[in-house]
Amino acid sequence: MDTKVHLLVGRKVHDVDGRKVGRIEEIRVERQGKALLVESYLIGVSALVDRLSARTLVRPIRRFLRARHVYSVYEVPWQEMDVTDPKRPVLKIAQRDLHRAR
Repeated sequence: MDTKVHLLVGRKVHDVDGRKVGRIEEIRVERQGKALLVESYLIGVSALVDRLSARTLVRPIRRFLRARHVYSVYEVPWQEMDVTDPKRPVLKIAQRDLHRAR
């Protein structure tokens, strides 16, 4: 598949049941030879905090958000995301089956 990944960042993601999960905030890739392969997608407002903040600032912000149960980042393996339509990415699983990122 030849999806332009930059079109995916910021897109709303719904789960298989139609529930909004969040937005794609980061795409993790792995280099294999000359190719870059998508490993996983980070979804959620807190992923944006991680991406935009300096590492030294992230820890206190993350602790603050986690203490208030607001911090939510889902790491979605590439095979669990349907990006056939890059404007409307959809999870192949339900939100309740997602794993929070560490």
